[in-house]
Amino acid sequence: MIKVRTFHPVVRLKALLAQTGGITVGEALSRARQNLDLIRDDCIAAVDSKLDQIGALWQSQSPDRFAEMYRLANQVFAEAGAMGYAELSAASHSLCTLLAGAHEAPPSGAAVHVHIEAMRALRRLDSDESARVAVLQGLRTLAAKR
Repeated sequence: MIKVRTFHPVVRLKALLAQTGGITVGEALSRARQNLDLIRDDCIAAVDSKLDQIGALWQSQSPDRFAEMYRLANQVFAEAGAMGYAELSAASHSLCTLLAGAHEAPPSGAAVHVHIEAMRALRRLDSDESARVAVLQGLRTLAAKR
């Protein structure tokens, strides 16, 4: 007969969470928001720069332009999401979807151009939620046609 032994490893995080003291989840989130606010301007400037680089790459004839555009759009996806620009993040993801198959067949030039311009517009449509949602829905429809 085989004897089954059960092993329960000691998980350091579990032990730390069980200790009294520390900060609450709400306090941790509040501190994280405060820290993000400290770097917000730098991050938004970096996003703007990446949008300009994506536009410049689109105009270039570089053989690896789609891969580089994908890399930059992926970074915008992450950074915009972290800064609370959900629609810009989603538009960047949509552009990544378009560019993902570029090694097999180049994406539609019009679709890429519309995504780039929409991303620039979404960056500046801070207060008009209905416009942001409409732009994003149009991009999703366009990306689905690929």
